Amino acid sequence: MNTQLPASQQACIELRDLRLNTNIGTYGPHDVVPDAHMLDLTLWLSPTRVLIAQDGMSHVFDYDPLVAEIDRLAADGHYETQEHLITRIVHACAAYREIEAVDVGLCKSPVRQGSGLLGVRVSVDAHTLNTLRHIESTDVQEAMTALSGWTLNTRPQHHTSCLSKSWTLPSFEAAVARFNQITQLAQTQDHHPEVLSSYTQLQVRIWTHDAAGLTHKDFTLAQAIDQLSTAP
Repeated sequence: MNTQLPASQQACIELRDLRLNTNIGTYGPHDVVPDAHMLDLTLWLSPTRVLIAQDGMSHVFDYDPLVAEIDRLAADGHYETQEHLITRIVHACAAYREIEAVDVGLCKSPVRQGSGLLGVRVSVDAHTLNTLRHIESTDVQEAMTALSGWTLNTRPQHHTSCLSKSWTLPSFEAAVARFNQITQLAQTQDHHPEVLSSYTQLQVRIWTHDAAGLTHKDFTLAQAIDQLSTAP
């Protein structure tokens, strides 16, 4: 896969063959159950994080907290797929603005009795990684001005921010139609909000699940929903 790398990109940190303590997949009584899940991770950085004029951790990227978070995510319950854990790892990388792009590979072994590696690999370029980053508070306020009728709320019990909008439609049929439009739009963007419907009342809440907060993806979806609201 060819990753679109930042123009400044000439440096990286490479982590290879990190064995994760994780539980991935569902297997039958006669299936081969993997006993190892190995992670490869490449973090693309600015060369200024490698070519330093003065020795000291403040001048380089400290990867230890990220590795600790990956360990935590790996052990965080059962995963049906490798892809879900990879997605959460990419979101963890997006939390560090020093990381400009990332390559993640996750493989399991064995595939057949005593042999075989089977893995999934993804390259996330700078543009995609930026869409996954938490939005700074000042940027949130600016992004809100481009929306119509949305409010910034906190999700109960989770204490994370979300975008919220409510409608009163003229009929039950109209509410169902709007519900279906939002569902189709969410499928197209592969970003799924919480949609609540009660007779002619409709409410949508949007946040990025894996980031546990607001990212650029949320505002993109909200703007697209606004366009549905103004469509004839």
